[in-house]
Amino acid sequence: MSQTEKSIASRLLSLTALLAAGVLLSACSLWSSSDSNTLSSADEAQLRPVRESFMAGQYEAVIAQVDNTPALTSGSVGLHTSALKYKAFSECLTEAKRSCASTFERILTLNPSFTLLPAEKSHPSWGPVFERVQAQHQPASAGSTAGGSGTAGGGSITPIRPLTR
Repeated sequence: MSQTEKSIASRLLSLTALLAAGVLLSACSLWSSSDSNTLSSADEAQLRPVRESFMAGQYEAVIAQVDNTPALTSGSVGLHTSALKYKAFSECLTEAKRSCASTFERILTLNPSFTLLPAEKSHPSWGPVFERVQAQHQPASAGSTAGGSGTAGGGSITPIRPLTR
């Protein structure tokens, strides 16, 4: 191997290691501050298999685990919202955008002040879905506490004139 080839290989290896470190640090910031601060050690133990499946890229398994583990949805609000967050992320990553949006709606119904971390909000798969659901959820909450929006059904209907010939 020539000196130039060795230099290119060394740079490529360094770049790969740098990228891998960045991904690991990003993943650590995603999960540590949003889940562990609000969960008891018992909640953490119940959520661990879901988190491990998610980190392993087993998104269908995450969805099934959350749907089929009653303890995840009957426990504390923190446990419930954390489990649903992994489910929503998994749904978005498997292109089930409607299910993802529905799961984010369930989270915001349980905890209207729920928000994603900045690193989570910027994710291209679930960030825009969450932002849209959160924006839709806020006016609905404010309108219901302020006596409604003044329109029947909360929306605006524009009549269409019949076609005449």
